Amino acid sequence: MFSNPYLPHVLYAVALTSVSMNLVSARKEIEDERARRQAQISILQSIKEQLQSEKPLSREELDRLKRLARPSEKDIALRAGLVGDDVTWGDIFSGKPPVLSRDEEVSKWDQQELDKLKKELEK
Repeated sequence: MFSNPYLPHVLYAVALTSVSMNLVSARKEIEDERARRQAQISILQSIKEQLQSEKPLSREELDRLKRLARPSEKDIALRAGLVGDDVTWGDIFSGKPPVLSRDEEVSKWDQQELDKLKKELEK
């Protein structure tokens, strides 16, 4: 077997780098999600204030604000149950797609609705 005195140090360095990259990625994702939620809250508050004011809100402005306040595709996929955390390292290296259980399978009608929703979100 190949024995090198630097091998443990290399393994520790790779592990430390991997963990730190994952933590930075998770922190950025959380910050982005927090900013997205704050933006949605402020947009919805402005809609509320405009609707409560005596001045009428134009339909175009309301549609624009509604589009801005929509949840992201990731949120929609999470709510629909399409995204799961049941992927193992063996699945990753073998290239197998995740297997859906009987309860998680998407019916033909649900898939059509998701496709329509995706098209609406792309507009």
